[in-house]
Amino acid sequence: MHKKRWIGGSGLLLLLGIGWCASQAWSSHVGEQALARLTARLDARQGWQAERHEVEQGWWHSSGVLHLAIPAPGGSPLRISLPYRVRHGVLSSHLNGEVDVTHAGKALLAADAAPTWQATYRTLSGAMQGRLEWSAFTSRGVLPKLASLEVGAGELALRGHAGDVRYHLRSAPWRVSLDEASLELGALDVEGRHRGTQRTFHHSMDFSLASLTWQGGAPFSLHLLDYAADMRLGDDTFRYHGEGGVEEIAVAGQSVATGRVSLGLERIDADALRALVKRMHENSVSGAKAADVASRWARLTPLIVDVLRDSPRLTLETLKVTSQAFGVDSRAFGELTLDGDDSASLAATPVTSPAFWRHLQQRLQGRVTLVDAPALLALYLGLAPETTRLVFRVDAGQWRVNEQALRW
Repeated sequence: MHKKRWIGGSGLLLLLGIGWCASQAWSSHVGEQALARLTARLDARQGWQAERHEVEQGWWHSSGVLHLAIPAPGGSPLRISLPYRVRHGVLSSHLNGEVDVTHAGKALLAADAAPTWQATYRTLSGAMQGRLEWSAFTSRGVLPKLASLEVGAGELALRGHAGDVRYHLRSAPWRVSLDEASLELGALDVEGRHRGTQRTFHHSMDFSLASLTWQGGAPFSLHLLDYAADMRLGDDTFRYHGEGGVEEIAVAGQSVATGRVSLGLERIDADALRALVKRMHENSVSGAKAADVASRWARLTPLIVDVLRDSPRLTLETLKVTSQAFGVDSRAFGELTLDGDDSASLAATPVTSPAFWRHLQQRLQGRVTLVDAPALLALYLGLAPETTRLVFRVDAGQWRVNEQALRW
C-alpha cells in the first residue's frame, strides 16, 4: 500500500516537474517572441532602424543588445544601444539593462551616470511595466552652440500593454548654458496616458514645471506652470482641448502678471491630418537641405489646405490675466472659425507666399470679448477710457472693435 502511494506520489511530482519545465520553456519562448515583435515594430517606423545583436536565449536567462538608429537634425542619426538581460519565470519575465546614446560619434550621456532600466512582462496578459532612471550629470562640448548642459536626476515609469500605455516622467532641475546666457528649468512632472492604434488615438497629459528662468539680455522667469491636454484623433476628425496657467511672470526679478487659459480646437479633418504628418515625417527622414526647405513646404500646400476643409474652429473658453503692477484683472472668451470651402482656390498659392496667408486671413470670422479691459488698452484702440468691455469681431478677415474698424 505504501509502495503504491510512493509510486503515485512520485508520478505526480514527475508530472508537475514536466509541466513546470514545459511552462518555463513556453514562458521563455513567449518572452523571446515579444522582444522580436517589439524590434520589428520599431524597425517598421518610418526612418527608424532596429536590430538585435549578441542574442543568447535560454530557459531561465536570456540576453542581447537592442540597437536603434533614429532620425535627428543635421542628417546624422541618434544611435541608442540597449544591452538587456532577461530572467524568465512561468508567469512573468524580468528585464533590466543600461542605455547608451551617441550622435555623430559623440556620447550624449555621461559614462559614469549611464541610465538604467528595468521592466516586468506578464506572460499571460501581455502587460508590461518598466522604469528608466538616470543620475545627475553635466556634459560640455557635446551639443553645438552649448557651453554646457546640466541634467538633473530623474525617472520615467511606464505601464500597460499594446494600445494602452500610461507614463509618468519626473526630473530634477536642468540648466543649459549658451555663452553669456543660460536657461534653467525647474523640477518637471509629466503624467499621461496614450490609447489607440497607428490610425486613431486618445492621448491625455498633465504637465507641471516649477520654474523657467532665462538669464541674458532681457532676464525673465515663469513660476509654477501647469498644463493639461486632451487630444483625440478619430476616424473622421481631430479634437484638442487644453487648459493651463502660470502662477507668476517676472521680469528682472519683478513680479508683473499671472494668467490662465482654456481653449479647444475641433473640426480638423482626420485623414488629411494623417496624410500631412506622414509626408512631413518622410521629408524630415530624407534629410532635406536648408536651401530645399522652402520648396518642400510649398509642395505641402495641398495637404495643409486639406486639413482645413472642415472649417476648423478655435474656442477660447477663458483667458484670464491679472497684474497688480499694471492694474489689470481681465478675462476674455470667444471663438474663431476658418472657412475651409473652395479649398482648390486656396491651394493654388504655396504656403511660402505672403499671398497665401492674406487669403487665409480673409477666410477668418468670429468674435472675442474682453471683460474688464484696462483703460490704457481702450485709449490705444481709440475708445473712451471708461470702456471696460471690448468686443472684437472679424468677418472675411476684417477686424472691428465695438463696431469700429480696427487698425493694427
